[in-house]
Amino acid sequence: MQEDIKNEGVQKVEDFFTIDKTDAELTSMIDRKIRSAYGEYEKLKTEGTRNERYWANEQLQGINLYWHNSRIVQNRIYMGTETMVPIITSKPAEPMITMAGFDEKKDGSEKEREFLRQIERMLLDKYYDEDHPQQEVFEMIARHLLLYKIGIPKIRWDDDMDDYIVEFVHPHKMIISPDGHYNEDVWTAEYMEWTLGDIIKEFPEQESTIMHAVFPGTDSSEKLLGTPLGFWEYWSEDGKYLVWKMNSVILQKKLNPYMVWKKDKTFNKEKNHFSYPKKPYMFLNSQNLGRHIWDDTTPISQGISLQDGINLMQRIITDTARDQGILVGAQEGIDRDELYKYTGAYNEKLSIKGGNPQGALYRVAPKQLAPHVQENLLHLENASDNIMGTHATTRGEKSKQPTLGQDVMSKESDYGRIDAVVRGIERVANAIYNWELQMIAVKYKEDHYTRVLGDEDGKKAYEKMKEGIKKRIKITVKPGSTLPVDKLTQRNEAIELAKADKISDLDFFERMDYPNPREMAKRVFLQKNKPEMLYPDLVKEMEEDAKKKAKESGKMNGSIQPEVLPEQTLQPGIPGAPGAQPQEVPQQLGTEHTQALLQGQQVQPFEGIDPTLYEQHVSAELQFMGSQEFTQIPEELQALYAQHVMAERQLNDRQASQPIFS
Repeated sequence: MQEDIKNEGVQKVEDFFTIDKTDAELTSMIDRKIRSAYGEYEKLKTEGTRNERYWANEQLQGINLYWHNSRIVQNRIYMGTETMVPIITSKPAEPMITMAGFDEKKDGSEKEREFLRQIERMLLDKYYDEDHPQQEVFEMIARHLLLYKIGIPKIRWDDDMDDYIVEFVHPHKMIISPDGHYNEDVWTAEYMEWTLGDIIKEFPEQESTIMHAVFPGTDSSEKLLGTPLGFWEYWSEDGKYLVWKMNSVILQKKLNPYMVWKKDKTFNKEKNHFSYPKKPYMFLNSQNLGRHIWDDTTPISQGISLQDGINLMQRIITDTARDQGILVGAQEGIDRDELYKYTGAYNEKLSIKGGNPQGALYRVAPKQLAPHVQENLLHLENASDNIMGTHATTRGEKSKQPTLGQDVMSKESDYGRIDAVVRGIERVANAIYNWELQMIAVKYKEDHYTRVLGDEDGKKAYEKMKEGIKKRIKITVKPGSTLPVDKLTQRNEAIELAKADKISDLDFFERMDYPNPREMAKRVFLQKNKPEMLYPDLVKEMEEDAKKKAKESGKMNGSIQPEVLPEQTLQPGIPGAPGAQPQEVPQQLGTEHTQALLQGQQVQPFEGIDPTLYEQHVSAELQFMGSQEFTQIPEELQALYAQHVMAERQLNDRQASQPIFS
């Protein structure tokens, strides 16, 4: 282990790294750095390989088992890992974008807000990119963190795609400086392997040098172009210099190509999003003592011994269950060949010479499982779940807890354990968003903006970005935004807010997770404010009916009497429509309207309800909408029921005194 306190004075003599050195000096310096870090790399790789083996169910390596012993493996390592990864990467991290000097009270603030929204739109568009989905990158680096102690996302510019790509680097293909905890403290060397043809295409000016070093005396014929060659991509600690090297050949060396530099090779702060150069790598860690940039341990490393214990208990249980006892025969009483004709496996019979005082045949009773074995197994399983933070309720399984409250407490405890990894994911997401903005500021042209925002908005955003970079755009990630949402809790909260009239219709429908929430909210708004737009055919029918009645009575005044619009009815074939199977609802839920609505009957708002009970009636219907039974109703019925309830809510707000049409 590295010492925390060293002697004063010179520790070791190191050359100052700069690309102005000769190629020979650069290759020598990089090789020396890689050799100095190789010991720590091998330790990291050995532990990571073991963790990967356990995750992949290869857990019996090195254990001496007889041919008749069980090979059963109850893989809690895999179960815990693949429970954690979907939880911590279920949603994209929500970016919060601000700009220095932004004042909402100033004129033009709406333009500033729109510009910030456009940046967010461009960032999330890349997250959902079909060819390089970033959720896959986050899933991979989270899995790598648990297995290999570090996750490494990387951003790079692809000339063929004319766009940037966010990808992951396997930790076993990266050697990182063992000294330093922060990104700015470490150098990196990524091992890469391309074909000879790709290397020559990327570095054409070095073709002859490459061929002389790899295939001396040979031209780059087509027969050799498919040959894979390994080389290093090296980045200095400060992120200023990039070097590609293969053996003694410097393929290319240059200043960071993702930054804007002045003519004197100094960093141009006015034209970069970043305040200083950075390497295009980000590092995910969470359980770290600060000695290295990678973690000192992981839940998987901590759970290996428990996994071995679980497998041992399972083998004991299985081997004991297999034991059917031994049928022993004395050869004086029964011939050996005759004994082996009896039912049972070959290894369940034993023929002994001589006589047997207990007779010709005797069955030795099977082994009995010791009571402590099952107890030990349950204890080990629970301990493993404690370390991984993935108990039954978190995995979505039925738990053995006696109450719902204990289930909730168990799940909250698991989320508390997982939270350290979540915070690491959020730090990386924040770094990726800022790196993407750097790429957009430095590499994007006008057509990049218009691809996502359209011609008009894209042109405006392109011009606005130049000003935005000077003003310093700041991106942070909303804490906890990557975690999944408990939909039942979200629905109940929405219903409570609706009772207090503290939530908009759109937010209500969105939180209730209904299909087409914006369209539903629009219909509610129209029913309250412009019902004639929602029911134009009905308006026409009512006007014609009023004219007819007026004509018959000899009074043509063109007025239309207030009437209550009928609810939308279900179409035949939709569950709950006439002729379909009725939806059964417990009597204690909902109101007298509930069962009729779910059977497809037409029910007017507050039909048959005492006006003094309107508030109580709506409250009961909202409670039903928040119940588990409501979630089991088909979505079409949920939407129609919600429209009925919202119509009653609006009428109640108006005290049922205003006519619908005037």
